[in-house]
Amino acid sequence: MREQTKKLEQRLTAEQIKAAQLIAVNNFLPKNPSEGEQGRLTYEQIAEQSGISVRQLHRWRNYNDDFINYTNALASNAFQSYLPDILEKHLDMTLKGQGSMKGIELFYKFAGLLIDKSEIKTEDTSTNQPIDERLARLKERTKSLKVAEETREDA
Repeated sequence: MREQTKKLEQRLTAEQIKAAQLIAVNNFLPKNPSEGEQGRLTYEQIAEQSGISVRQLHRWRNYNDDFINYTNALASNAFQSYLPDILEKHLDMTLKGQGSMKGIELFYKFAGLLIDKSEIKTEDTSTNQPIDERLARLKERTKSLKVAEETREDA
């Protein structure tokens, strides 16, 4: 992920990088901040701090694949930075036997820490026969198919 982020960064301007960084962390800021706490920025504020117009920011956010992918990569990294807090909460909930673990499970899946695997076991009964018997049956079938084909040709 880090290598991909660096490659994307090389294709972006300084203004795009600044705007992407602001957008990526913006949703992790509080909607209703306490006094002295920074709240979420508007797109107008992000554009101003990045030195671009709101219209340009809109175009990048909606039509520039490199910008979109870079912003998503940064947001994903910011999201995964909460892993220590999630692990602590998971342990606490497990020890106390409280609450739903669904949110924690989804976080683990997103971070690649939990992968759903299904194992399907099948039993092939034909492999239980000795190889000589199987070979004899195949030869019989081949012979009967040849006879049937010759009969059709004669008719």
